[in-house]
Amino acid sequence: MRKKKDTHSFDFRPLGLAIREAREKAGFSRNDLGDKVFYGERHIADIENIGKHPSFHLFHDLVTMFNISVDE
Repeated sequence: MRKKKDTHSFDFRPLGLAIREAREKAGFSRNDLGDKVFYGERHIADIENIGKHPSFHLFHDLVTMFNISVDE
């Protein structure tokens, strides 16, 4: 199966790293977080590790849950 090429111009990797750091600080595994936001562990890992762009809804849930600033 071919993967769809990501054509977004915004580099999401720094925000993905901030999400990972906040998740670890909160003591959540990727699986725990995935269960809370109704996404799979692999999807969470892709956001954290390769800067995969989440849906707006998931993005909002994650930055709100972990109080992550998005204006940096």
